[in-house]
Amino acid sequence: MSQTEFLVRQAPALGPGSRRLRFACPHGFSSALLLPGSEPVSDLKVLDLLLARHHGAQHCRCVPDLPSVATQPARA
Repeated sequence: MSQTEFLVRQAPALGPGSRRLRFACPHGFSSALLLPGSEPVSDLKVLDLLLARHHGAQHCRCVPDLPSVATQPARA
């Protein structure tokens, strides 16, 4: 892999609304499976968590630290 990519694909075999997510960089990749729940979760929140997991597992910083989508307070 020569570039960084973030892919989101539907996973209908696992139920309606299920998604497979993958973040890849030259050092490796991390993936997640998101099953539908009582409240929808945005792809940006999952990307935030996936990047944290990727940085910890692959020990790389190919993508600069992004502001945390999951922990920032909501603004009107």
